[in-house]
Amino acid sequence: MLVMKFGGTSVTKPDSVAAINTLVQRELNRQPILVVSALSGITDLLVKLSHTILDYEQEDLFEQIFMKHDLWIKTIFAANMDLQTSAFKLVHDYLDQLRELLHSHGLVNQLQLHDSVVSFGEKISSALISLFLISNGVNAKQVLATSCIITTKQFGGADFIDAATKKACKKTILPLIEQGVVPVITGFIGANTVGETTILGRGGSDYSAAIIGYAVQSEEIQIWTDVNGVYSADPRVIKDAKLLKQLSYQEAAELAMFGAKVLHPRTIQPAVRADIPVRVLNTFNIDNVGTIIAHAADNSDGTVKSVTWKKAVPLLNIYSADMFLSKGFLQKIFAVLAKNNISVNMLSASEVSVSVTLDTIGKLDEALQELNKFAKTDYIEGFGTVSLVGEQIMNKHSLMQELFNLFQATSTQVQMLSYSASNINISMIVPTDKIGEIVPLLHTKFITMSN
Repeated sequence: MLVMKFGGTSVTKPDSVAAINTLVQRELNRQPILVVSALSGITDLLVKLSHTILDYEQEDLFEQIFMKHDLWIKTIFAANMDLQTSAFKLVHDYLDQLRELLHSHGLVNQLQLHDSVVSFGEKISSALISLFLISNGVNAKQVLATSCIITTKQFGGADFIDAATKKACKKTILPLIEQGVVPVITGFIGANTVGETTILGRGGSDYSAAIIGYAVQSEEIQIWTDVNGVYSADPRVIKDAKLLKQLSYQEAAELAMFGAKVLHPRTIQPAVRADIPVRVLNTFNIDNVGTIIAHAADNSDGTVKSVTWKKAVPLLNIYSADMFLSKGFLQKIFAVLAKNNISVNMLSASEVSVSVTLDTIGKLDEALQELNKFAKTDYIEGFGTVSLVGEQIMNKHSLMQELFNLFQATSTQVQMLSYSASNINISMIVPTDKIGEIVPLLHTKFITMSN
């Protein structure tokens, strides 16, 4: 079995929609399972809709949502009025369900309403892609992930429950595969144990594909997007960035966590568990080999594989004399952060202070109030991270000297530095306004000139 995830641009543009059919037809002998995102821009409109209470604003958003699907239908099914009629009926039926949900919902809270509303983007796109494939002779069927990805009860960003999801996938997906059906599954969403719709977080369709691949033990997970694979830097910013042929799971996870936009940060986790290779490919260049992510790394790409960055990374400094020689102080800090749904990327600690960068800020005000009861805290903005990633990074003995020579030459002050626990990532906290200057220099120094 082969899991193929198609993102927003892949399911929206006519050329890439046609490519989906070509790819599915080409891979029928590998028993493809499709996971699809909403059409480009639809999720943003649905998020706005979930927070809007005025009727005229809701109707304006409904009109925008309909018009995007209207354009898709008239473009993709331009030559077939019967298919247009069927497609419009699908869209109208889903929008009617959405109106009913908004006007009569008995949901517990705003986050639960948000998850239910935004799920309609994937519901509509999966129905349309199924119809398109059927019109091209593929035995396809829409599958709502609420029937096969079973999650925790955390609305706004749930996680999947291992055993329950495996059981549900085997019950829902495997019989279709045995019948020669191509399942077209909604990305991004799932349902908790009592059947309430949840989402996996923004960008979660990648995660959906990995979860399904893990649950059915697929031979490969393919992430089809709008770039040729994973690069040594964002090719939209660094023009001489090069395509990376192969990354280890750890390298890909570090890249995702520290700013690379190709993969959702959690995508790799289920694949690692089951040792399933993940391949990143381009729907607009379907014969390109892409980047494969597996246990082994291809170190022919150099010591430093990639430079990645985040321009806005909040920094939290925590000071307390009570830290000196005390036991359990760090545990106390992280208990407060966890309680308030705050996750940490980087950490640096001394005898009396701890500095952390925040990946999600959750209930920040509440956390700061609790921390200030036993420590002094400073919440600082205006900084970002720049990271060098590569499994052989520790083998370059002059790297740190060269790195700080470059920072000195550009008058860049490094606020904090961290090696990852895996020794394949060096990350620096630097002023946001210096990132645009130093990233091209880092790429040239450690990648372009080193290969």
